[in-house]
Amino acid sequence: MTTTLKILGLLIALSTGLRGQQTVGLFLNDSLAVNGYTLFSPNFNTYLIDNCGRVVHSWLSGYVSGSSVYLLEDGDLMRTARVQGSFNGGGVGGLLERYNWEGDLIGSYQYADAEKHQHHDIEPLPNGNF
Repeated sequence: MTTTLKILGLLIALSTGLRGQQTVGLFLNDSLAVNGYTLFSPNFNTYLIDNCGRVVHSWLSGYVSGSSVYLLEDGDLMRTARVQGSFNGGGVGGLLERYNWEGDLIGSYQYADAEKHQHHDIEPLPNGNF
């Protein structure tokens, strides 16, 4: 019993000296941080956050996000979304949605059928096309 307690005490003493890697909370890396905002869409929501991690604005869609999202010069949001189709795998989208700043869906275009499917990225072009 005494040996067990000594071993347990030694293990506790050794483990308190170990420092684990931070896994929760706000991570800050000043050397890599740039002034500006971050736009991301992990699910049905799209978030615009500042450098402190505060939500500046958000949009809600009826579809899970595809792999691409853009904040346009006029303040509209362009995002890809996943729709059912004959293609599966990472990066599959198939639907392009455009929302105004107020969160209203102002346009959508489905590019998904048995022969084609939007996949991964889109790119806004100077003439307004994607």
